Parts: sequence; structure tokens; C-alpha cells
Amino acid sequence: MNKTDLMLEEMLEQPKILESILKNSDDIEKVANKVKEENIEKIILTGCGDSFCASWFGALLAKKWCPQFEVQHFEPFDFVNYYNPKNLENTLVIGISVSGGTLRVLEALRFSRVNKATTLVITDNPKGKIVKETDMQLLIHASPPESLLSTSYKSEVAQQYIGYQNDVAQTKTYLANLGVLILFMTYLAPKPENHLQEVRNSFSRVSDALELKSEYIKMGKLLANTSRNISFVGSGPNSPTSLFGAYKMFEFTLHGFSSDIEEYCHTRYFITDEKSSVIFLAPDIQCYNRIMEIEPVLRDTIKAQTVIITKKEFSPSITPKVIPLTLPEDPILSPLVLTIPVEFISYSLAKELGFNTNTFRGGVETEKYVTGSFATIRQSRLQY
Repeated sequence: MNKTDLMLEEMLEQPKILESILKNSDDIEKVANKVKEENIEKIILTGCGDSFCASWFGALLAKKWCPQFEVQHFEPFDFVNYYNPKNLENTLVIGISVSGGTLRVLEALRFSRVNKATTLVITDNPKGKIVKETDMQLLIHASPPESLLSTSYKSEVAQQYIGYQNDVAQTKTYLANLGVLILFMTYLAPKPENHLQEVRNSFSRVSDALELKSEYIKMGKLLANTSRNISFVGSGPNSPTSLFGAYKMFEFTLHGFSSDIEEYCHTRYFITDEKSSVIFLAPDIQCYNRIMEIEPVLRDTIKAQTVIITKKEFSPSITPKVIPLTLPEDPILSPLVLTIPVEFISYSLAKELGFNTNTFRGGVETEKYVTGSFATIRQSRLQY
């Protein structure tokens, strides 16, 4: 019997992966300088699943740090079918695919090249299908390349769904995508030196956040005892973090939701009850102040479980379920650290509910759904 906890191992690897990204920062700087040398006016980011969350974060970061570019992000299908291709000249299209085999991302990059855009892929797989069809590539260095060529799935079709080191809910690859995007946008910024030290400090805070892993695990166990309906609520740069949290719930066949803080009050609030849990992400004073108006209503009136993940300086005394963290000075970088408790709470909650964290969907009809994923994701028809 395999006693190795693969998902936990991957989460604990994350500081070393960020160190590796920093060591390989020359490669990222070279690509950024190449982009600067071209007549690029617009940047478009795209990806699916966790990589869509990363593309959304990358767009928000670029809008703040790289004002010389017009920046957008799209889901690949929307981009190919609804974006005006005449607007792709002088555009850099960044496709994110951890496995290097996501066909919709490949299609988005082919569509871009056909219409005279410059293309860049961010991936973990140097031998992925997408790498061969892009102008530039950046590796996230999250996994040994040889580990991406096989899988633990048993059925003949499912065994073709490769590109990940372990067949578990992905964590380290998402954080690695954020790390590469942060460094890339740093070097694209008009004055990279204004951001480099803050980026290094932010990378080191991931290790600090991991020191509190027992607190996150305890919180996940507590939520598992009362709820299978979890909402992750955050705004600004943590709207993607909230969506990532919901996606982790889905990967364990659990009911997860994500919402902007204000939209939560207008929508998700109405399905919140005493069997619900709401995890708030409050990295800055604006989010914190608004959350502190909302959270007491949920806790005292609705009787829902609430958790506030916030900056140490803001930590309130009126609610017992608070996770105080040392966060980056610039809130735009806070997802790098806030991703850690989101990952661990999801992992712990799933473990407490009896899911197998060593495999996709927590072991619930895994082969059937992976076979379906191969058909719907890796064999879908492409226009380009």
C-alpha cells in the first residue's frame, strides 16, 4: 500500500520551485527583453482551468505594472470564436498550459499566429505539443520532465492523459505559473528594478505561510465536519484565487463557489445557511473593511461557518476563525501567499471527508472521468 501523500508532497515543494524560478530568471528576462524589442502594443493571456485563473491574475498584474500595454485575458474558446482577428497585429498572446497538451490553448495560439500575433507558452512540459507551435516558451520547472510522460491511470484511454507528475489536484503547478508570470511582468515593466526586491520578498513569504500548515489543516477539518458547500470570496487580484479555490473543491467532487466580495452580498449570500462555509480573502484594507461588515451577519444571523484569511496587522479579535499571514506589501502579489492556505484547507477538508488525495477526483470514479476528460479536452476538434 502506497503511504506517500502525493498532494501534500507537491504542496511542500512550492518554496523550492519558486527558488528554481528565481535561479532561472535570466531565461524569463531574455524573453521579456525580446518582447520589448518587438512592436508589441497589446498582451492577451489565455488558459483553461487553473491556467485560466493564472491568466486572469497575470492580466491584472500586467495592467498595474506594465501600463505601456493594453492587456486582456480570455477563455480560449471565447478568444478564438469572438475576438476580432484584425486586432491581433502587434499583440503578444500568452497561452498557459501546464501539461503542454490543452488543445483549446493550442488552438488559441494557432489562431494568434495565423493572424500575425506573437505567441508565448508557459508550461511545465518542454516536450508538450504546444511548445512546438509557439514563438517563445517559458518553463515553470515544477516537475522532472521525465515524470510527465506517464500516468498512474489504468484504462487504456486514461493512460493517454499525461503531462502531470502526479495525478492529483494540482497545487504546485498553479503557484509556479504565478511565480513565472510575476517575474515576466516584472521584467516587462518600464522599471523592473522598482519591483524586483518586493518580488523576492514575496517569494520568501510562501515559506513563511507554509509554517502555518497545521493551522490550515485544522481549519479544513473543522469545515469538513459541518459543510460540503464552500464559498471562497475575494476581490481584485484574489478573484482568481477564489476561483482557484472553487476548482479545488470540484476536483474532490465537492460543491465550491467563488465570488467577488460585493457580488457575494448580491448573489451567493442567498444560498448561504447554517450548513455553509465562507472563506474570505482580505489582503488589503479595502477588502478587510468590507468583509468586516459582512462576516458578522453570516456568523451571527445566518449561523454559517466563516474564516477570514488576512494580513497580520488587520487580524480582528471578534471572530475565532482567523488566519493571520505576513503578506506582500503590494496587494497585487498577495495571491502568491494566499494560495497556500486555500490549497491546504481544500486538501484537509477532502482528507477529513475520506477522499483519496493521491488521485484525481479523490478516487471517485476516477477512470471514468479521466477517460471523459481525454475525449473532451485532448481529442476535441480544432478550427486552427
